[in-house]
Amino acid sequence: MSFSGLPFLLGFLPLAVCGFAVAGRWGDAVAKGWLIAMSLLFYGFAAPAFVPLLVLSVAGNFLLLQRMHLSPEAERWAAFGVVANLAVLGWFKYLAPDPVTPLGLSFFTFTQIGCLLYHAGGDVQPPRAADYGLFAAFFPGLTAGPILNPHDMLPQYGRRWHIDPEDLAAGLGFFIIGLLKKTVLADGLAGVVAAGFDAPAGLTLFPAWQAACSYSLQLYFDFSGYSDMAIGLARMFGLRFPDNFDQPYRATSVIEYWQRWHMSLTRFLMTHVHAPLTLAVLRWRREHALPIGAAAQQTAAGFAWMIAVPTGVTMMLVALWHGAAWTFLVFGALHTAFLLVNHLWRLHRMPGLPQLAAVGLTYLCVLLASVVFRAGDLSGAGSVLAGMAGWHGVTFSPADMHVAGDTGWLAMLYAIVWGAPSTRQIMLGEAPGVRGWKPSPRWAVAMGCAATTGLLAAGGTGEFLYFRF
Repeated sequence: MSFSGLPFLLGFLPLAVCGFAVAGRWGDAVAKGWLIAMSLLFYGFAAPAFVPLLVLSVAGNFLLLQRMHLSPEAERWAAFGVVANLAVLGWFKYLAPDPVTPLGLSFFTFTQIGCLLYHAGGDVQPPRAADYGLFAAFFPGLTAGPILNPHDMLPQYGRRWHIDPEDLAAGLGFFIIGLLKKTVLADGLAGVVAAGFDAPAGLTLFPAWQAACSYSLQLYFDFSGYSDMAIGLARMFGLRFPDNFDQPYRATSVIEYWQRWHMSLTRFLMTHVHAPLTLAVLRWRREHALPIGAAAQQTAAGFAWMIAVPTGVTMMLVALWHGAAWTFLVFGALHTAFLLVNHLWRLHRMPGLPQLAAVGLTYLCVLLASVVFRAGDLSGAGSVLAGMAGWHGVTFSPADMHVAGDTGWLAMLYAIVWGAPSTRQIMLGEAPGVRGWKPSPRWAVAMGCAATTGLLAAGGTGEFLYFRF
């Protein structure tokens, strides 16, 4: 069930909110139970065959957490849990003969792995069953994230569970803006993207660039829209989800891009993969009396071990997160190369580029890698890139006339990407000159018109692009 589909918008969401309002009158336990039941119903509509897997995953990890807190060997139990979770993930995603991956498996698995590692030290209290069930399987983030941090989320479950009118209104604002991004901006590009990437061999210069740019914008507004909708849904029920998307195409470097794109995944891998690898390398070098400072990082061996290895391993995991395909692995390799050049530039204190040039160069790198990411295979990726380079010709035939008509639409989308405030800035007034959302007749009319537009446009591709991962 997609957030942008009519069954969710006109059926599930009103039922979930109204039922929560009633359940809250009967106490916190009833309200939490209602949200857990609705989360299972939501997942059951989307992937009924895998509901038992979700229940077993949540129940098994919860019991393991309880066992950790009763054992003097909590770290060993945590390690066992991490291996078990990764084994399930690896089987379904890479090894099982049935190619269908359970919906949201990567997201609820990584969320629970993070919780196991958070509790491994034994210095925090184990969560209660209902709290953990909501943390691991709450429907706004169940199928496409974000990957939730237990340090941020679990303390929120101790509050009173009831409908707060201001949270409900603010949550609807986030949700409606996200709905517009998905149904009006992202879904409108799906046909152009499919036409280009499904038949890449004959793409000449202009259609190739149109397909590549359209996909980068489709992915941008699709993921941005989903992130807004997930934040809005959580807020309707009084929870604050973390930001997962922060205008990444405005980044002035590839390092900054990954700090703005899929932020929860970046934080997870930096915390649990990149940082431990880097610390292990630094510890080994220190034990062998090898330097670890900036000067050492500028040497070939120092750069390779202290920066290239942790970065490469992390980016390969990003690639494998999306699936076991050569296109994803090459995507990861490209971003590894971009990041290493970025690190070298900083290490050697090269002069900074003007902001416009830095943003443009960063976006070009991201755009080229996104072609490989989207292509059906490496041959198709090569064909699109060759078309973008003009190797298939630069003629503008009558069959390509639709390109001229779509150029204005793409220009408007780029103006939104690089000029408009983010949803968070609109709703919370966090940008200069932007007045944040306030309950008022003017905002009610604006949101009503936006909601009507979103409902009229609902349908499209339906599924969010990140539901595949």
